[in-house]
Amino acid sequence: DYDESNFHSGDFIAITRLDGVDPIIMYGSGSHAGHSTMALWIDGELNVVESQDGWYWPKHGIQRNKWSQWIQWAKNADFHVVHMPLSAEARAKFNEQAAIDFFLAAEGLPYGYHNFLFGWIDTPNENWPPLLPKGFVPIVFSILEKVLPSTVDIFFSQAINKRLGTKGLTISQQQAAAAKMDKTIDDLMAEVEVEGWLYEGLENDGRSYVCSAFVAAIYQAAGLLTNVNGPEFTPKDVYTLNFFDTTYQRPAACVQADPNQPFCQITGKYRMMYPEYSTVEPYEHMAEHCPTVSPDYVRTPGC
Repeated sequence: DYDESNFHSGDFIAITRLDGVDPIIMYGSGSHAGHSTMALWIDGELNVVESQDGWYWPKHGIQRNKWSQWIQWAKNADFHVVHMPLSAEARAKFNEQAAIDFFLAAEGLPYGYHNFLFGWIDTPNENWPPLLPKGFVPIVFSILEKVLPSTVDIFFSQAINKRLGTKGLTISQQQAAAAKMDKTIDDLMAEVEVEGWLYEGLENDGRSYVCSAFVAAIYQAAGLLTNVNGPEFTPKDVYTLNFFDTTYQRPAACVQADPNQPFCQITGKYRMMYPEYSTVEPYEHMAEHCPTVSPDYVRTPGC
């Protein structure tokens, strides 16, 4: 049991579920978390705010749920849940009302399928895991386009058209348009996913955020990040930010369960570890040009 009073608005809640989807995200990006959420007190109640598509939840899209309900769903879904509190300095800078206003403006938007593939593709060559060679993704989508055109449009084509400044082009047409610009589809996939791009094709569509992108966007709205593009953030990009409390005085139950962690793991069968936790000083345009090549996932400083 973990009392609600341990949470402050802006605290990060990192999640991993060994269901296939999270490990794929982790394998591609080098992250030790697969899902990102945030604690946010609204009208005196502790909420978990997040972007997800309700695989284990009754609701879809950008949403809030009371902590007491959320943690029960998390346990039912075999989530590994870790509380990463903001440091005192970061908490003092965190504009809670601005965060709430940003959340309320985004609540109800669908999950960010439009940029699911693009937040971690920062370079044409140095992000693909060994089992997924360069050029594979556009080839697969060009085949699927013939049988699942709307799905391909949501997952791939709209984002590429954004980068080309076009609308409605098929993948073969996009390749031709890119060639005229002396670019390839791989070059376009590596271009920055810009905060605020408006998409269409899903109910209530508009701005598009995957889980970590949404958390980063709230941090920017609340004043902890400046001039970044939230959709470029992976879960690792969030938990390596240096504004978490590495000397957190954890409740006794947390210490007893795991004496050596700087955070509190609330649920899960396995001990979660987060290399580089709270070590990266935020900077403008961060996480936009980062290589992530397994097995070491070494990143260029300032990428």
